[in-house]
Amino acid sequence: MAEESHRRWLWTIARSGAAALLLGGLVAGAGAGRAMARQKVDAPKPNILFIMSDDHRWDGLHAAGNPHVITPNLDRLAAEGLHFTQATMHVPQCSPARAQLLTGLPPHHTGWYSNQSQRPEARSPDSFDRFPRVPELLRRAGYRTVLVGKWHLPHQPWDIGFSDVRTWLPGGGGPYRNIPLAQGRSREVKPIEGFTQEAFADSAIGFLESDDARTQPFLLWLSFTAPHSPYQPNPPRIAKQYEGKRSEDLRPPTFKGEGRTRDWLHYYEAITLLDEQIGRVLHTLQARGLSDRTMIVFSGDNGFMMGSRDWDGKVLPYEGSIRVPLIIRAPGVAKVKGPTDAAASSLDLPPTFARLAGVPPPAEWAGRDLSPVLAGTRNHGIDYAVSEFADTTSKEFGRYAYRLARTPSHKLILWHDPARPDELYDLRQDPHEATNLAGQPRAQPTEARLRRTLDDWMKKTADPFRTERR
Repeated sequence: MAEESHRRWLWTIARSGAAALLLGGLVAGAGAGRAMARQKVDAPKPNILFIMSDDHRWDGLHAAGNPHVITPNLDRLAAEGLHFTQATMHVPQCSPARAQLLTGLPPHHTGWYSNQSQRPEARSPDSFDRFPRVPELLRRAGYRTVLVGKWHLPHQPWDIGFSDVRTWLPGGGGPYRNIPLAQGRSREVKPIEGFTQEAFADSAIGFLESDDARTQPFLLWLSFTAPHSPYQPNPPRIAKQYEGKRSEDLRPPTFKGEGRTRDWLHYYEAITLLDEQIGRVLHTLQARGLSDRTMIVFSGDNGFMMGSRDWDGKVLPYEGSIRVPLIIRAPGVAKVKGPTDAAASSLDLPPTFARLAGVPPPAEWAGRDLSPVLAGTRNHGIDYAVSEFADTTSKEFGRYAYRLARTPSHKLILWHDPARPDELYDLRQDPHEATNLAGQPRAQPTEARLRRTLDDWMKKTADPFRTERR
């Protein structure tokens, strides 16, 4: 099976430029000659299709144990690939999450702290030029780098390294129908007719059906806006699948909410429309003969609390906010499939993309290559993740700055505000994070271990939080 997978990766060798023919010289002799030739074929680089959803809770998938949400395409992807059931975002908010994914760096390095707060120099359109950027690294390595969908940064995508900018949203969100979108190397937006998620899928499919998708390896960065509010309108065919359902009956089994019931009905409709459009893209990938040589990564950009702790957004260090769906299907690379409890972080995606593209990850990247997990390595070392919210100044969220270390079993939260007590939770016994164990004698070994883990990480990444909090 491994040999067959390897052969499938040796695709269109002549057209991709992956082959190099090395000819030995003719050796002349008296009355005779001999030609010697040697052919060396390097395995071509995989395509990378990175699909991102927006405000998508980790349990907003049927495959995550939620029987109420309809996600057949993502469920199939989770079965065919690795489903990281413990995945988290390093920074759980839309704009800084994208800055982190593009640069491979945490907010305290880039200065892109939150939607509301950035260091003054970070707001400059060229401020990311001094950092490594995933699209630029892959472009230099021979990739066609393609952007479709939500952007939510002031930097120009073509300056970040995207060689091909298609249908995109310069801002952070908008209506689900007839939304103004930009085309190509311009921020000028014009209304489009139809549903927003369909427009993004159409643009991605247009690229996959073009010759450009076959002449060189590609990174297709496809960022949807679902299921970010306003959740609707959705096509009648989607709404029909939830006909007769009520929001109060649709809470995930993993959810504990307080107060009024939030709009689970339309939130799920948005997820199902997203799933349908992802299915269209994956079908095109298959129909064009690209599926077996394309690594597919699906991730949320952050979770959404949906009323848990009486909070309707993200940002906070709790499970509904920081945990996201993450699925990786990597033909010819992944040796295992199904659910894994590896503690993957969004910080780990840039190094993984780079390694699979044959590019050494920059030394300043704090993330880890997930290839050992994909390969089924038992002691892969992906056993904890760190998250941060580095905005200490904005009126909206400045009081919520924190750092946290999380394993599949426990989470330690340290707040920037010294008036807030530290928090420690046993996530297996207390998944709703109701009982704070920080300072309790029985939890002392676990707390001490997580404090060391977090302190080592802050030291390694020169995180100012380490000294500011003392």
